Amino acid sequence: MLKMDEVYYTYPNGPCVLKGLSLHVPDGKKCALIGRNGCGKTTLFLHANGLLRPDSGDIYWNGEKVDYRRPTLQKWRREVGIVFQNPEHQLVAPLVRDELAFSLHHLGMKKSEMDELIEKALDEFGLRSWLDKPVHHLSLGQKKWLTLAAVMVTNPKLLVLDEPTAYLDRLQIDRFIEKINDIHRAGTTVLIATHDFDFVLEWADIVFVMHDGRIVMQGAPQDIFARQHQLKKWHLGVPLLASVWKMLFPHETRIPRNVEEMKQWMNAQAPY
Repeated sequence: MLKMDEVYYTYPNGPCVLKGLSLHVPDGKKCALIGRNGCGKTTLFLHANGLLRPDSGDIYWNGEKVDYRRPTLQKWRREVGIVFQNPEHQLVAPLVRDELAFSLHHLGMKKSEMDELIEKALDEFGLRSWLDKPVHHLSLGQKKWLTLAAVMVTNPKLLVLDEPTAYLDRLQIDRFIEKINDIHRAGTTVLIATHDFDFVLEWADIVFVMHDGRIVMQGAPQDIFARQHQLKKWHLGVPLLASVWKMLFPHETRIPRNVEEMKQWMNAQAPY
């Protein structure tokens, strides 16, 4: 689906952030990106739909090398939606109805098509009562919900989220994750950057570990978090369950994804 091959990027008058990064996001999977702050995760995301262009290296979307012509970028940005960590950096319109229409308008859609997609988003995200609300009157949690709705209004094939549960309380987190899972079940591939490793262990199909501008390890979460010594080298921790499991069974090379799997494995090992 999305492939980056030996991508380098240096900010103007700034540091080199991506240093030969290679990444392959497969279609239909739930993917997590983990790494320390400053390792380049957000910069990677800005390359995921052409908001930034690499200094060197190639990016492929659905098997085709991106050429960065305007028609290519318009199609690409419709098919790859990005939700950033801070909604204040993403919301631009005065009213909720305008925010939902903003990206559609810039993609050059006809009004009839825009109206149809907005109506769908209003129902799927429960936003009808918000339609004429000023965006600056919304709470932080509501703004994050709106950014997700505004990105999903284009029906992207890949949804990219940077720390989607940051600033949210427990109820809001559960609601947000439930919605992301609904979006995935409906056919959208999902890539999430997060520091919540307990969530990653149970949720993700594939984990990418990023360090100093490169992907240094990838695999199933139960394999990745079993390699605690390697993760420690990159100053990363592990989920609580993984830490307990390795203390109990230090020679096991894979770890369970949740408590239920842990109980099943222990029951299978019991001598009675």
